[in-house]
Amino acid sequence: MKKFLSLACCSVMTFSLVGCSGSDAGNSASGNYVNLAKENDVISMDSRYATDGMSFEMLASTIEGLESVDADGNIIPALAESYDVSEDGLTYTFHLRDAVWSNDAPVTAQDFEYAWDATIKNPKAEYAYLFGSDGACIQNANEILAGDDSLELGAKALDEKTFEVKLSQKCPYFLSLMSFPVFYPVNEEFATEKGDDYALTADALLANGPFKLESWSKGNKLVLVKNEKYWDADNVKVDGMNVNIVPEASTSALDFESGNTDFTKLNSTLVDKYKDSDSYTTVLEGYLWYLQYNFANKYLQNENLRKAISTVVDRQDLVENVLKDGSVVCGGFVPEALSTGPDGKDYRETAPEYFNIFAEDGLKAAQEYWDKAKEELGVDSITLSLLYEPSDPSKPAAEFIQSEIQKLDGITVEMVSQEKENRIEKQKAREFDMVLTRWGPDYADPTTYLNLMLTGNAYNYGDYSSKEYDAKMAEAAGATSDEERWKKLQEAEAILMEDVPVVGIFQVGGASLINKNVKGIENHAVGVPYIYKNLDKTN
Repeated sequence: MKKFLSLACCSVMTFSLVGCSGSDAGNSASGNYVNLAKENDVISMDSRYATDGMSFEMLASTIEGLESVDADGNIIPALAESYDVSEDGLTYTFHLRDAVWSNDAPVTAQDFEYAWDATIKNPKAEYAYLFGSDGACIQNANEILAGDDSLELGAKALDEKTFEVKLSQKCPYFLSLMSFPVFYPVNEEFATEKGDDYALTADALLANGPFKLESWSKGNKLVLVKNEKYWDADNVKVDGMNVNIVPEASTSALDFESGNTDFTKLNSTLVDKYKDSDSYTTVLEGYLWYLQYNFANKYLQNENLRKAISTVVDRQDLVENVLKDGSVVCGGFVPEALSTGPDGKDYRETAPEYFNIFAEDGLKAAQEYWDKAKEELGVDSITLSLLYEPSDPSKPAAEFIQSEIQKLDGITVEMVSQEKENRIEKQKAREFDMVLTRWGPDYADPTTYLNLMLTGNAYNYGDYSSKEYDAKMAEAAGATSDEERWKKLQEAEAILMEDVPVVGIFQVGGASLINKNVKGIENHAVGVPYIYKNLDKTN
């Protein structure tokens, strides 16, 4: 499987808050520290409520779950040193190793039971849906998520070191999900003591992982130090990390040149400048950027209009001449190098291609769809809004999409720029016509994307609903063989692409600069974008 880098795009902060990250990058603590430049701050260090990639990265640096992943993305033991699976594949019994929190309290199975129960019963925990059939398929999760408080989640501590999880149906990617932050443990006594302040500051957070949070200056910097009480502390090679929040890639790139930053992402405008550098690298990321249409808009209820817009965008021109960062075309809804089928081939390799007509041919096909739409709608011209966030790669991609759509005579696209958090809130409120949005895979399976479009899914912001699609996804869930399941998933995607409630635009490429003396910055296709446990830095 290809490796990925990931970029979490959140709200952009002003330069005055950050200053030059290199000016004090190595002064927060003495010792062997790795200095990272990140575009966005952490939104939440509470594993029950975190929803963004940057938060996932810092959480995974300080807290471990039952399982983790190695550099190649393989599932490896973390706090669970072993597990048993029942013959029917519906019961997992995890056996915890001896480990402690940074306050010396033992890590117990009760910590998992408490965290999972607190998550699934709180409507503010957006990722709680992963406990149900859209994720881990844990017994009674669907009913609890629907509001039934009389049931208990099928996950309980049998004793301090034994944690049992019962599933409602087989889940082929269950162990992969056990490395995802929403399934991390929380120490109940500590969380209760801190109350509403829990995880808001370094002092209000415990660690059981390779590092612990020493300080957090919001919008500016996080300092993480080696957690000497971590069960595998002997294999943590650096003293810590300085994570500087630098919204402008040009600033962090100059800081890299000065030797004060060990890692920074590059935006598309910097690629040509640094592409010949020995420190330059680019890989394919897991994030898929896609257009989502709001079915509340009377024009966008028209299928031919959605197909016209989806067809007219020359994705090839976008990735090759605008983004230039290793991004690739994606006209479907499942990116490449996400998961391998029972035939050993990548999902995208055996699935059909969608919306892959470019240049003049694409414009001609799109115009034909638009002509049909105008006739059906009884209009000659319309105006639609496009919601996007003003950061790279969203901003240049959205501007390109606007210019492409407006090649269709009679369509005007009004741009609505909102920082990530505001963009998401507008999506939740259905305050958009079209939105350029993204999704990062939570686990290595096509359903991490396809489930988003099920009727009633929390992320189905356009309110698409198809009995045929829902039925096909149900057939996939109930398939009796891996081959049948894979076939049903590809058939479901075909239904989705015929209805076009969403359409893939591009899969993100990650261009970055990495200090040649730094090793162990592990990037991952799914779940936590970066894992830093194995960092090493030589001087």
